[in-house]
Amino acid sequence: METLTTEQETKINTYIRTGKIRVEPIRRSSDWLLPESDSAFMNAGAKQEYVVPNSLRTGALIDPLWDLTQEQLTEVTTQLGFKNNDALNVNKPNKENYWINRPVILDRYGKHLYLSNISDFIAYRILKVNTDYIAPSYEERYNKGTYKFALVSENEESKLKISKVDIKKEAWMLFGKIDGSARKMADFLWIYFLLNVDKEAKRPPNNPSIEYCKAEVGRIIDEKVGMFLQIMTDPEFETKALIQRGINNGLIHRDGMTFTVFGETSSKSNLEGLIGYLKDERNNNIRLSLIGKLQVIEEVKVEPVKAVETIKVEETPSIDPNIELLKKLEEVQKENEELRKIIVTNTGEEKKKPGRPSSKEKK
Repeated sequence: METLTTEQETKINTYIRTGKIRVEPIRRSSDWLLPESDSAFMNAGAKQEYVVPNSLRTGALIDPLWDLTQEQLTEVTTQLGFKNNDALNVNKPNKENYWINRPVILDRYGKHLYLSNISDFIAYRILKVNTDYIAPSYEERYNKGTYKFALVSENEESKLKISKVDIKKEAWMLFGKIDGSARKMADFLWIYFLLNVDKEAKRPPNNPSIEYCKAEVGRIIDEKVGMFLQIMTDPEFETKALIQRGINNGLIHRDGMTFTVFGETSSKSNLEGLIGYLKDERNNNIRLSLIGKLQVIEEVKVEPVKAVETIKVEETPSIDPNIELLKKLEEVQKENEELRKIIVTNTGEEKKKPGRPSSKEKK
C-alpha cells in the first residue's frame, strides 16, 4: 500500500545530480534457505519491472519529480530534449504522458545508477516513488516485508565495504574454532551442500580429511562469507548437523519439508518440529541412539588385506574386480597347499641306515 515518505511529508528537496546510487537486492533467509539461494530472492535470468505507481487516493500517477523547483525541473526537461516543463506533467493523456510504460528493469544483481546521467537519474526517481518495493536506504531494507531492493548511496556503500571487512574478520575467527576438527567442518559442509545454494559446492565424502575440509571451508569464506556466518551462528547448528548426517546416512527420511526418524513415527514433522523433538528431554534416548548409530556408520573403515598387497587385479570392465581377487587368492592357497604336501612328504620319508645289507639285498 502506498505511503508517504518522510521527505514527502516534510517537503524536503532531494534533487541530487552527482554521485552513484547502488540498487541493492534485499535477500531474506529461512530455516533451509540462505540469502544467496535462488529461492530466497529471484531465480537466475528473472527480471522485475518497476513503473511509476498510481496514487491510491487520487488514482493519478505519483510525480517522480514532485520536489523539484521550476529551475531544477527545467534542467531535467532540457537534458531530456523537451522544450518546456509541461512535457513531464504526470497528468497528461496516456499517449502524450512521458511516464506511462517507462519501466526500470532490475535482475537479481540490482544495478548502479550514475545520477549525472539523465537516464539513470530518471530511473532513480521512478524507483524512489515505488515506496512499497524499494527501500529508501540500506539501513531501512527490513522495515517492510515487501521491500525487494534498497537504494544505497555512496556514503552508505563505503560503510558497507568497511562492514564487509569486519564480517570477513569475524568469519575467520569462527573458522579458527572448528579448523582443528574434521567432524565439525564436515558438519558445516554437509549443511552447506544440502541447502543447495551454491552450484560450485561439492558433495562431501563420508570421512573427509581435515585438509579437504579446510580447503572447502576456506573457499566458502572467501566466496560466500555471509552464508558461512549464517550457518555457523545458527543456534540450532548442532541439531541441524545431526539431522543432515541422519539424512545422509539413511537414518532420517526427508520428504520435501517433512522429516521422520526411521522407527519413530512420532518424530514426523517439519524442520522446526523435528529440531524441537530431538531437543526434548523426553526424547533424549532417541537423540543418543541416533548419535550412536551415526558414529558407528561414520567410523567404519575398510582395512587393506596385507596378504594380497602384491597381487595385481587386472582391469576388466566386464568382470567384477572382487571376483578376480578371490580367484587369485584361491590359486595362492592351492599353491601353498601343494607346497605343504611336498614338504611333509620329504620330511617323513624313511632314511636308510648304514650297516649290514637287508635280506632282499643279500639275495
